[in-house]
Amino acid sequence: MSENWYSERKGKDETFRKDEESISSPFYVPMECLEITENSKQHITVDVIVEEKFELFVNNVHVTTFFASPYELEELALGFLVCEGFIEPDTKVDSIRIEDKSIFCEIKINTPELEELTHLERCGTTSYRKDVVKHNNSNTKFTTDAIIHAVGQLKEIGRVWHRTGGAHTSIICNNQGEVLFFCEDVGRACSVDKVVGKALMNGTDLSECALVTTGRLASTMVSKAVNAGIPLVASKGATVREAVELAEEAGIALVAFVRGRKLYVYAGKRE
Repeated sequence: MSENWYSERKGKDETFRKDEESISSPFYVPMECLEITENSKQHITVDVIVEEKFELFVNNVHVTTFFASPYELEELALGFLVCEGFIEPDTKVDSIRIEDKSIFCEIKINTPELEELTHLERCGTTSYRKDVVKHNNSNTKFTTDAIIHAVGQLKEIGRVWHRTGGAHTSIICNNQGEVLFFCEDVGRACSVDKVVGKALMNGTDLSECALVTTGRLASTMVSKAVNAGIPLVASKGATVREAVELAEEAGIALVAFVRGRKLYVYAGKRE
């Protein structure tokens, strides 16, 4: 994220406020702070992103606790269950409903198995992992230009980031680098879950798509792409050894440090 996010967003306030008028649960709230610069001090009002706590239940079994932005919660729940390997991308979901700060899902799934699992409270990740890594057999190809084009749009479409400097953005794009869906959230893992859930709700074949996201590509982020059946994941940020090893084992491409016309391909075809 640019250190000048606040100055970069000046002049854009009215546009973004108009865009957000239809959102019933706001991403952010105005708060007063003291701005100290080299030459001055002044009290200013800035938008601060909201992070709320939500409980996820599957067949009335508590699965995990999210700390997330209070928007697109149905997409968050579906994407999380797919990205964390609880269900397959084509699993039929009977219902998802929101009640206050709880998300209730009804799915044909092994409920006794859920009851035996221990889950951690994190921003979109859980302790549940399958023993066998899914191998991706997609034949979809992505050009360097397509990846660079998609990553370049992260900052352009990140309207909550422009307002607060505190949001992560995730994109599902086609093999031409065109944005099909995007989501923002206070947590990078939740932004991934939301955009995957949104894509699946719209009947998208994720085996023909790439996941482009802000922030570091840790193994938890790459595992989400693996479980969702996405053949390529990319970011402007760095990656870690375990993420590279997982991508290699799963047969997906991992691209990091996409900046300008330069990128690093850590896994997948590197000719």
